[in-house]
Amino acid sequence: MKKGTKVIVQRDETKYPARGAWHRFRGKKGVVTCVVRGRGPAEYGVSFSGGDSADAYFKRYELTERK
Repeated sequence: MKKGTKVIVQRDETKYPARGAWHRFRGKKGVVTCVVRGRGPAEYGVSFSGGDSADAYFKRYELTERK
């Protein structure tokens, strides 16, 4: 996934149960604004408002590309 990719926030909740603030983002559509790579798996910054700053960060299994 690259910067500018349109995504929808969803994941397999039988494999990854919802906790914390997850309910607030379920089903929202946004655009990837940045990719954070480090020691663990990469996280993707997603903007829901269309700006260049990330509103929230998600792991790959929490995002699905949309057309």
